[in-house]
Amino acid sequence: MFERFSAQARGVVVDAVAGSGPVTPMELLTALLTADRGIATEVLTESGVSLDAIRRAGAGKKGGDSKGADSKGAGSNNLDDDAEILKSIGIDLDAVRESLEQSFGEGVLDETSVPDGVDTSRKGRFGFPRSRFEKDSKKVLELSLREALAHKDNRIGAEHILLGILRVADGPTRQALETQVTMSVIRERLEAKMNRAA
Repeated sequence: MFERFSAQARGVVVDAVAGSGPVTPMELLTALLTADRGIATEVLTESGVSLDAIRRAGAGKKGGDSKGADSKGAGSNNLDDDAEILKSIGIDLDAVRESLEQSFGEGVLDETSVPDGVDTSRKGRFGFPRSRFEKDSKKVLELSLREALAHKDNRIGAEHILLGILRVADGPTRQALETQVTMSVIRERLEAKMNRAA
């Protein structure tokens, strides 16, 4: 269930889904920097990764990474598939909606108007006009669970999501990450901080 995610990890997923396009590894990376996500944000900042670096890496490149997206849109357009992927790593979209409504009021995720061209037949499932995860971002979430298990953690944290991004990153996401150091250095720094915190 969604409770396997720490509050920071939940925030990353919710912030990434709230964007205007399909969820890419770049959007997950951006969500790690838009709020304090603990050691994940700390390591990214120490490594020179910033929102400006992400904007520069993404400029002129729509859709995130080259891997997993093509001119036909390799990202999933099936909300049932997205729900199943999230469910497989412990996120129950109905539980997310219920939790947010308890905190912020009923209907907080409902749209009042839907732009032309948006398929509304399944919109009520999560309350966002879309929650399409591209192939690579689905892989990031799967890998975050594997990373948590490998580190013998009983919760998935923002640091595990970052480890998943580091394993999948390609194209603009890799460029944004490697502004000052390589991804292997970022991983080493993150692993060291995780080991100290354990």
